[in-house]
Order: sequence, then structure tokens, then C-alpha cells
Amino acid sequence: MIIRKIITLLSLLLTLGSSIVFSANYQHEFGDDWTQAETFVREHHADWKPIFDEFGVDARIAEAIVFPELIRYSHWQDAIETATVKGVYVSGGSEKANFSIGRFQMKPSFAEEIDQEWNQSTLASEFGFKFDVRNNSDARSSRVKRLGTIEGQCRYLAIFIRLMYLRHPKLQSLSANQQVRFLATAYNRNHRATWQQIIAQQKHKTFHTDLLKTRHTKTYRYCEISVRCFLKNTCSSR
Repeated sequence: MIIRKIITLLSLLLTLGSSIVFSANYQHEFGDDWTQAETFVREHHADWKPIFDEFGVDARIAEAIVFPELIRYSHWQDAIETATVKGVYVSGGSEKANFSIGRFQMKPSFAEEIDQEWNQSTLASEFGFKFDVRNNSDARSSRVKRLGTIEGQCRYLAIFIRLMYLRHPKLQSLSANQQVRFLATAYNRNHRATWQQIIAQQKHKTFHTDLLKTRHTKTYRYCEISVRCFLKNTCSSR
């Protein structure tokens, strides 16, 4: 019994140790961008947590899901794309303009899908609100306003997570690390994909921080960055 406990403890230490090493590697890889993203999360965690709590979502998981987006966030690029979305998307829809905007880099089409799925789910009646999903400029303008604030994006992120748990009940039986890996992949690639597709997409290296992707661009697994962030935050909070 004692030997078994020792082996279990050693396995746990090795797991935590390797996660810290990997996190340190990513910190070195992304340098100041990683540090600034960490600082941003730390400074806003107290403001975000009540929003995630409202929807029964673990704030650490939510923050880890979008952490890669915080790493590659660009103020000037976001300003240009947000202005385009406010003008062109509101008048013409996502077929005319569908840029990722805000700190969490959410597309209007993503918000549209979340709005529609929320309205059709049992969660809408449970929480007592629905979104305006009409195909007109008023509904699109309201959607852009929600996406235009960090609080609005936190709500969309929380709702996305709740919808994923609802769509994939077995997700909650996974470890927290595996949940982060699955949810981060769905967020980055396609949240409407099947369980098998999302599992397969976890292996794909598509994330990068270059302005334009070239043959020299280094790519990463989005979900692995999220997991490293989650493990680092979990270990440091113990």
C-alpha cells in the first residue's frame, strides 16, 4: 500500500513537473507576448470570474481556452477589423465581413451561431433570456455591441462552454486538462464539429502569431498552449 502511494505521488510530481517545463518552454517561445497575456488575465480575473460564475463555468478553464488569443492579440489590427465589422457586418451580415474582434478574437458568425443555439436550448429558459436572432441590422448591431466589450465576450465564452457541455455530456467526465484541450480545440477550429472531429483536430498545428502565414511560419497546437496555461495557473494556485 505504501509503495503504491509512493508510485502515485511520483507519477503526479512527474506530471506536474513536465507541465511546468512545457509551460516554461512556451513562455520562452512567446516571450513578452506570453507575459503580457498572463498579466492581462491576472489583472482582469476578479472582474471576469463573477460572469463565469453566473453561468456555472470554471473561470480557470475559460481563461485557458482564450489564452492563445491573448498571446497574439494586436491592438491596431483589432481596431481596423472592429471598425470594418461595425460598418460592413451590421449592414451586410457575416458574408460581407466576418473578422475576429476583441481580446478573445470572436467572429460575428461565431456569435450568431451561439445566439441561435442558445435560444434553441433548455439553457435559455433556465437563465431566462434569449437573443435577437433576426436577420436585420438592428440584431447585428446589438450583437456587435456585445462583442465589443470584454464583459460581452466573457458572456459569449461562458455560454459557448455551457453549450458544449450540453452537446457533449461525456465531456464533464474527462479530467480538467482534457476538458480544456477539447474546448480550446472546438473554440479555435469549429465548435459545431462532432466529438470525433474535435478529438482529431487536437493534433493539428494551425496556431501562429505571424501577421501573415508563410512557409517559414512556425505553427503550434492551439489546445496545448491552453493546457499549459491551465496547468501553470492550477499549479501556482495550490
